[in-house]
Amino acid sequence: MLRAISLVALTLMLAGSPVLAKQKAQENVVIADSAEKFAVLVDKIRSQMATGQRYEFLSASDRKKVNQSLDRMSALLDASGSVEAMTKDNRALLFNEQEKANGILARNADDRLICTRVAPTGSHRPVTDCKTYRETEEIRKNSRTQLNEMTRYRGNPGPQN
Repeated sequence: MLRAISLVALTLMLAGSPVLAKQKAQENVVIADSAEKFAVLVDKIRSQMATGQRYEFLSASDRKKVNQSLDRMSALLDASGSVEAMTKDNRALLFNEQEKANGILARNADDRLICTRVAPTGSHRPVTDCKTYRETEEIRKNSRTQLNEMTRYRGNPGPQN
């Protein structure tokens, strides 16, 4: 009986972990309500797109889209001063730009958790393996570097004893 309860508890914990990871990744980064607050936020987001920062893995096209959305949102807020003073049409435009930027940034955040079910070598029982986006990109980068080194030295194995 105790074994069955333990098994059920373990199953619930494993099933809940991807759900919690998904909820964390869906946070809204861009929240615009006044021109002054938004200007500070834009500076912070753009600084986080630098190398070694949270959004360093943005592709050039995504980086361009985010910057365009931020510029459009700034223009809308500068024109009216605050969200409350905007027309309904401009509020809708602001909301759409905000959602576009949030979607791109959340998808490319380095702390986003990615979980996969993989059967380890020598086993038929899959396990859940969770890594952050940054860890996944570092592993991919290191693997490419090692592969390039191996292929470069393939013709020249080095000194023989």
